[in-house]
Amino acid sequence: MTRSFEELTTAEFEAFAQTHADGSYLQTASQARLLARRGWQTSLVGLVEDQKVQAAAVLGWIPVKMGNLFQIDGGMLIDFSNQELVTEFVAGVMAFAKEHQGLFLRIMPNAIYRKFNDDGTQIGTDDNTVIDALMAIGFTHAPATQGWTTNSSPSWQYVKSLKPVLDVDGDSKALRASFAKDGKYYLKKTDQFGIKVHRLAKDELPAFKALTQDTANRLDYHDKDLDFYETVFEEYGDDAYFVFAEMDFPAYIKGQQQARDHLAEVVANLDARIAEKPNYKKLKRQRAEYADQHKQHEKRIAQAQTARQEAGKDVVVIAGALFLATANEMIYLYSGTYDEYKNFYGPYAVQEYAFKQAVARKIPNYNFYGISGVFDGSDGVLGFKQGFAGYAEEKVGSFIKPINSTKYAVYRFLKKILARG
Repeated sequence: MTRSFEELTTAEFEAFAQTHADGSYLQTASQARLLARRGWQTSLVGLVEDQKVQAAAVLGWIPVKMGNLFQIDGGMLIDFSNQELVTEFVAGVMAFAKEHQGLFLRIMPNAIYRKFNDDGTQIGTDDNTVIDALMAIGFTHAPATQGWTTNSSPSWQYVKSLKPVLDVDGDSKALRASFAKDGKYYLKKTDQFGIKVHRLAKDELPAFKALTQDTANRLDYHDKDLDFYETVFEEYGDDAYFVFAEMDFPAYIKGQQQARDHLAEVVANLDARIAEKPNYKKLKRQRAEYADQHKQHEKRIAQAQTARQEAGKDVVVIAGALFLATANEMIYLYSGTYDEYKNFYGPYAVQEYAFKQAVARKIPNYNFYGISGVFDGSDGVLGFKQGFAGYAEEKVGSFIKPINSTKYAVYRFLKKILARG
């Protein structure tokens, strides 16, 4: 039987995409709808044989000078080791694009070229499967580069497998035990601080936008607009997790006071024992240690009382994030932290919340998404994500193939001229 290149229904596409090993939020019907609401034209396309989908993609296109840019971000969903299948699928895309004034096709596959541990040492060997398959049919390859990217899918990402936790039925202790030393330490602190996490309703999205905008202003990058977040909320529905971590000042202060008072009793008891044994150095060392802890709690109480007064309310948002779930992975997309509350470690509580949702849904992979690909300690974002014990991945990069070769050559020439100007 011959295969045919077709536009798929949402049901046909989702049935295939949700079970594909390389599936991501970028290759979902929800993402196609989001793109359409953001100015792109979209189609769900695939190769079909005997009424069974063999390969598929969210195909988007948008006007550029002299034609339309066609793009497959995070795809295709295909067996790249099957050259015949890849060739046939791309031929179908090219024919479709020619009918819609296509200028060139850009593909950014959700495929991994290399993996690295936390110190930047490569794990395993290079995987050239995707690169070889696309270059064999005339694509130009742009490898992944280090540094931050403005593309919707980053060149480098940090991931963690949840299969070991799922293998023990999602035990919450097993989940936290799977984290690195720093992650465990700061999550213990959030427990002690009484940090609460909750999922947002749609009417809370302006507060989410206020948080992410504050963070963007502080770190000097461009934030998404409120309409984008509202569109994600609407199109992804139950698969979109907008989350806040909150500090309850009265509860926190009460907990710190209780800990302080307990330490005061311990110090008083040690003073009594030291009076009986003034030359017992171990008791003096213990007293100094507990007295220092007592001071730390006093300091935290004073800081919290000041912060509560400045905030003018008992409960404040300290951090938040947006996560998207698919059958294959839970992905961490956008976040924010109020700098004045950074010492309460809200981002750790937010991440653990999303981990727990992933485990409850039996999602096998957790994707922290973008990192710079630099392992010299300068990437603070990577340092945070390493607290949860995963590994880094370098993607295969992007690929371009002209649809109208003559016009594309002129387009490239004009871009070079304008860049020089």
